[in-house]
Amino acid sequence: MTSIETRAVDAADTERPRQRRRKGVLFCPACGHESHVGENWAVDRTGDERALRCPECETVVSDR
Repeated sequence: MTSIETRAVDAADTERPRQRRRKGVLFCPACGHESHVGENWAVDRTGDERALRCPECETVVSDR
């Protein structure tokens, strides 16, 4: 009898080769830009709220 091992595949596993990445890396779903949270993401603040926008395509990737 043949046994089959299955596991869930993350989309990131199939799209990019594994690399060493630091924690806190944001990924833009629209253009694929990636960088550390504190690097080049544009931050828009309104009162106590903030929005992080992609520096490449201006897509909002976080609103918390």
